[in-house]
Amino acid sequence: MSPEIFFLVPSRGKFLSGFANENLKSQATQVWSRLTNYTSLLIVVTILVGIGLAAYYYKPYNELPGRHYKVSHWGIWGIISVLLTFIITLLIEFLGIHTNLKTGIYSLYLMTAISNAIYCAFFYFITSLIWCNFLPTNAYRFLGR
Repeated sequence: MSPEIFFLVPSRGKFLSGFANENLKSQATQVWSRLTNYTSLLIVVTILVGIGLAAYYYKPYNELPGRHYKVSHWGIWGIISVLLTFIITLLIEFLGIHTNLKTGIYSLYLMTAISNAIYCAFFYFITSLIWCNFLPTNAYRFLGR
């Protein structure tokens, strides 16, 4: 799966065109190839965090003593899921893709992480929408019918 699935990431050709000499272009090609290898993992992380934290909010969190079933709590868990996905994405990129290339690489990583975080918000919202309408919870069903 290509990193171009992350909508903020430029195309492979556009990314590589930013490197003038052949040595830098070769390193950039390796980075792109390694990022391609991690794309599926990054998508899985996004799905798991988005759905997982929404499920946590609607079931275990709202079953704790106290009044947790507020829209603000739902929003806080949404923000946590987005930030967690952003951080995990950057960690996977920086720790998994070893390169000496410094120019242009940070923006690629950042655009991938931001795209992934936005996808996570989507999965969190869709899971919440489904949970509010079809699954049991004592949370406030503000997204419900």
